Amino acid sequence: MKKIILCLLIMLSLNATAKLFAQQNGGGQQRMQAMRAYLKDSVNLSDAMADSVMAIRMQYQPQMRDIYRDQSATDADKQTKMQSLRTEMEARYKAAGLTDAQIQQMREHDNRMRAQMRSRMNGGGR
Repeated sequence: MKKIILCLLIMLSLNATAKLFAQQNGGGQQRMQAMRAYLKDSVNLSDAMADSVMAIRMQYQPQMRDIYRDQSATDADKQTKMQSLRTEMEARYKAAGLTDAQIQQMREHDNRMRAQMRSRMNGGGR
């Protein structure tokens, strides 16, 4: 009887862990879909332009993550490096055909998203 209960507990915990893992990995996909919808609906980009912007963002995302995770860098160094990457991204957006107004709109959106993330990380979302 104890073995059956133990097996059931193990199966339930594995199931809960699998669901949690799926939610975490699915969150990235949901954020990408939400960003693509934002680009099409709010920034008024065509499908091809939205795909170009998403490809540019995906190319720079690992570099930005590395900067964010670099514990040897000061916050000021991280901000400087991040701003440099953002400037490069915006130059690529312009080369892809986005207008200055569209780039500004995306910049403002990114700033709002960063502020929300900071708020959640500092306990503001609880």
